[in-house]
Amino acid sequence: MGKQDDRPPLDRALSAAGELKAGTWESVEALSVLAIASKHQDDGVQMLASALAAASSAKAGSWDSVRALAWLAQAERELGSS
Repeated sequence: MGKQDDRPPLDRALSAAGELKAGTWESVEALSVLAIASKHQDDGVQMLASALAAASSAKAGSWDSVRALAWLAQAERELGSS
């Protein structure tokens, strides 16, 4: 059996996000959700910027892009960046 990870959920999520392929809609969505979860920390603004950059170079037109862009819009509203 694997070692139990007792870190807080946000820390575990940040680690997992680092393993995602950059520039994918999956990474845009993950970074957007993490930005919302981290909005009261310095990391929130950095994650939002990363999500915006990734979204600008990814090809839209799929369900994944719609979902990721909706999360990105929510992150912009939550962090007051719109």
